[in-house]
Amino acid sequence: MKQRFSLFVAAAAALLMLTSCMTSRYNSGVKVSQIDELAFIQPRAYQLYFSTNTSSRVESLSEASEDLMEDLITSYRYPFSDMVAADYAGKDKDIARWIDGFSDLEVSDAKNLRVPKGLHDKIVASGHRYGIVVHSYGYIQSKEMYDKERFDKLVEDIVRTLFNQTPRYATIEQYGNALYAAVIDTQTDRIVYYSRVLSNADHPLSRYCVGGQMKKLLKDFER
Repeated sequence: MKQRFSLFVAAAAALLMLTSCMTSRYNSGVKVSQIDELAFIQPRAYQLYFSTNTSSRVESLSEASEDLMEDLITSYRYPFSDMVAADYAGKDKDIARWIDGFSDLEVSDAKNLRVPKGLHDKIVASGHRYGIVVHSYGYIQSKEMYDKERFDKLVEDIVRTLFNQTPRYATIEQYGNALYAAVIDTQTDRIVYYSRVLSNADHPLSRYCVGGQMKKLLKDFER
């Protein structure tokens, strides 16, 4: 299982690195303009740090990415409810794994995904038929190996500049970010709308970059 997951991460990262900027959508026929309000599920992020020969999910970068997405979404005019909390590290691990699979999903296959019961229950408990999940998958890559102390300082500096322009570091060679959005219909437990924006030119923690991606991702929901 661990080996398969590593292959999944490598494949998803490779796709993102090869993509300059691409937006694609799937719609089952639901009219987004007719949906009064959707339950807004807590954003999920999977942010990686690549060194010369290793890669790993970085919790602090991922949490910073989730905070940035939440702030951007609540700042825009979208027909979403207050955020529905999720414990992705605990009782909602099954939902986290399902969302993480977005980065390995073709847009045309979104209609075949079955919604986890836990996610279904969260949306229904919020008093809505529809819910929306937003996911970020990104990476920061460097040719230089970092010891723990130096890497922790890098993470701290990046998080500190979260709401500013793209952080710039001479040691960082490349970065990229992908955003995904899925609208779930609890009456059918299917995804009725799916959107993704892939880019190897956008920094995953830059408000300017992610804000531009978010507008492309959720343009059908602007009011």
